[in-house]
Amino acid sequence: MHWTRKAICVLLSALTLLSFGTAFAGANDALFDQAAAALLTPQEADRQSGACALRPGDTLFVPAVAPEITPYDQQTAAPAPTAQGTFTTSDPAVVTVDDTGLMTGIAAGTATVSCALGSAVTQFTVTVSPDTPPAQARAMAYVALREFYADKRARLPKYNQYAKWYYGKKKEVGWCSVFTIWCANASGNNPVQEESVAQVAPTDVIYFREGQVGNQYDGFFKLNRFVAVPRVGYLVIYGDLSNGYRTTHIGVVVDAQDRGNGVYRVTTVEGNMSNTVKSYCYLYDSNAANNTVGVEKGKRLQSNMSALPADEQTDPLVQYTLHTDHWCVFGFGASWQ
Repeated sequence: MHWTRKAICVLLSALTLLSFGTAFAGANDALFDQAAAALLTPQEADRQSGACALRPGDTLFVPAVAPEITPYDQQTAAPAPTAQGTFTTSDPAVVTVDDTGLMTGIAAGTATVSCALGSAVTQFTVTVSPDTPPAQARAMAYVALREFYADKRARLPKYNQYAKWYYGKKKEVGWCSVFTIWCANASGNNPVQEESVAQVAPTDVIYFREGQVGNQYDGFFKLNRFVAVPRVGYLVIYGDLSNGYRTTHIGVVVDAQDRGNGVYRVTTVEGNMSNTVKSYCYLYDSNAANNTVGVEKGKRLQSNMSALPADEQTDPLVQYTLHTDHWCVFGFGASWQ
C-alpha cells in the first residue's frame, strides 16, 4: 500500500488525538473513582461527624446503630437497628430516644444522645430544626450522586438500567424522569402514582412514579408543592424560553445554598443529558420565579439561571456551563416541607 505524506500526517494526528482522548478519559475515570470513594451515605456522614439532625415529629435511628439505605422494592420489613444498646438523651424536651435507638424530634433545639454498645459509649449532638432535610431527602441526594459517580458521564443507551427497571420491557424513550424515580426507589422512598394521591400530611416526604415530566409537575402542583425555592432532595423542572414549553426536563437537587437576595447556588444530578447522567451547578434567581406560570394570568417564563463565577468552578466533574441559553428553572417539586 502506498502512503502519501499527507495520509501519514492525518493518521498520526488521529492516533495522537485518540491517545489524548484515552488518557483524558482515564484521568476522568480516576477522578470519578476518587469521588465515589469519598462519598458517604447519610448514616456514615453522621457517624463520622458525631452529629445529626431531624425535624420535629420525625424519627431517626441513632447513627451508631442506623441501618444503611435499602431500596424500597427490596425492603421486606420495617428498618431495624443494626445492634442492641443502651440509649439516653440529655434533653427529652428536644429529642427522645427509645430502647431500640430510635430518636424522635420533639421541639427545636440541641441535645446530646448517648449510645452504649457494650463498654463503648458514643455521644452524638442532635439538632432538631424544621429546616432540616428529612432522612429520605438526604438519601435521595446521596443515591443521585452515587449514580453520577458510578456512570462516569458515559453515554448510555436509551434502554439502560434505569429504563429497564421502570419499564421492564425494552422501551427507548427519554428517561430523565425515570432516573428520578429510580433514585427515589433506590434511596428507600416509595414513588407513588400521581393519580393515587389526593393529599399528604405537611411532614410527609413524597416522590412520584410518573415517567412523563408533565405528570410529575401535575403531582406536585395539585398538592401545592410546586415551589420557587430549592432544597436538598427536591426535583427541579426546567422550562424552555424559546417556545414557552414548561416541562422540558427534570433532575434531582443534591445541594442548595442560599446566597442572599433570593439567589441560590443549585447543584443537581440529571439523567438523560446527552444520554448520560450529569451534574450541574449554577446560580438560580428566585426573584424571577416561574412556578406560577400557567396559573397567574399573563405571566410568562423568565430567564432565571446564570453561570457560577469562574473562581467557584472548582469541581472538574461538574458542568458549570448552562444547559442551553434558552432554558430556565420552571420550579421545584417540594418532596418535603
